[in-house]
This record gives sequence, C-alpha cells and structure tokens, in this order.
Amino acid sequence: MIKCIAIDDQQSSIVGLEKYIEDTPNMRLVASYNDPLTALMELKKLESVDVIFMDVEMPQISGLELAKAVRSKTRKLIFTTSHQEYAFEAFEADADAYLLKPYGYAKFALTLNRLFGEELESGDEETFFLVKNKSEDHKAVLVRYADIIAFESFHNYIKIHTKEKIIIAYLSLKDVKEQLSIKKGFIQLHRAYIIAIEHIQHIDGTRITLSNQTSFTVGDIYNNDFRDFITDKLIISSRKK
Repeated sequence: MIKCIAIDDQQSSIVGLEKYIEDTPNMRLVASYNDPLTALMELKKLESVDVIFMDVEMPQISGLELAKAVRSKTRKLIFTTSHQEYAFEAFEADADAYLLKPYGYAKFALTLNRLFGEELESGDEETFFLVKNKSEDHKAVLVRYADIIAFESFHNYIKIHTKEKIIIAYLSLKDVKEQLSIKKGFIQLHRAYIIAIEHIQHIDGTRITLSNQTSFTVGDIYNNDFRDFITDKLIISSRKK
C-alpha cells in the first residue's frame, strides 16, 4: 500500500486530491494539512511515507522551503501548483514530479504510474461482479469487466452495455465508481457515461463513438481529463509538414 500525505492551503485542492487517491488502487491518504507549519511539526512525529503531494505557494512557509525540511520523510515528492514558473526550483528541491493545476485524473494516474509502476497494481483484482438485472426479473447475473463496453446513467437505473447484451440495474454511476473495481481501463468523460477505453472506436473532435455505436460529446467538466487522455495516447508524426 502506497502511503500518501497532502499539503495544500486550499481545501478544494485537498478534496480533489483525496478523491484521486481514493480512486487509485493500492493508495491510502495518511494525513492532509492546510497549514504548512502544522505539517512541518506533525511530519517530525510521523513515520516516513511513500509520497508527499505539496503546494508551492503557501502562507508563512513556501512549499519549496518546506520540502527541504521534510524531504527525508518521503520516498517521492510531487509538487502541485498553478504556477508553472516554479518548475525549475521544484526540481532543485529534489522533487520527483510537478503537477500543474488544474490537472485531471489521467495526468495524476500517469504521474503515479511513472513513479511507482507495479506497486499500484492490485494483486487480488476481481474480474467480475454480480448485479440484479431488471430485464430478467431481477435475477442476479454475472458481469465480467472484460465484457463491459460502458456504464450509462438511465433515469433511476444504469445500463451496463456489454458485448452480448444490455443489463439494467437499480444503481447509479456513483455506486459504480464507489463499489466496483473499474479504475483500470475505464474513464468517465461525460456525466452519463463511464466507458471502457478499449471499446473506443473513434474520436471526432470531442465526439466519442464506442464499438457498439453508442456516441456522446465530452462534457465540459471532463475537458481536462479528455485532454490528458488524448495527449498520452495520440501518436503524432515528428516529420515536418
């Protein structure tokens, strides 16, 4: 289990980071701090952790100064800031990565995967789950993650689009995200859909079409995640036009 600490004077940034950590297998948030001086005092008492996420611009003591004092308490140090000009100083402070706000989950996950690799892999990852299907008199049916094309919000239910059929279950997308192991290989780019990445057939601008011909336009609040996804996956020729 990768143990994490978050230090940021903005509570909204802490909340967002907590959600990303919660959504990532084998990661656990040990502590979070809005006050860098409190963090400095508390970290002296705590055992070393695997990664500290730290803002740069904070009152009383900057993240760059704090990093020098607590660097020995963590294997990896990641600065999170909206100020790109601190990048050089961050690496001078022996940082391992630099996340420029606002960053999406895709960028977060790629950074953690680069730093920790196989440590993020869950050794007991489940391959299926059971759900009651409204279309089959609410009988419990087995659904394999490998067969799922997408989860779609549908009134008070969700539609689980699989390779063979559509299952209608009395769940919400929030239930899906919180209760099922859908982190790896799935992404949410619209408030009504969580999709299997391998079933994306083509992308036209911000319009995504899946292998079962379901299509939707990326939602505004998911633009950062979509941009990070495209940046990571799109291969562009290095030749000049």
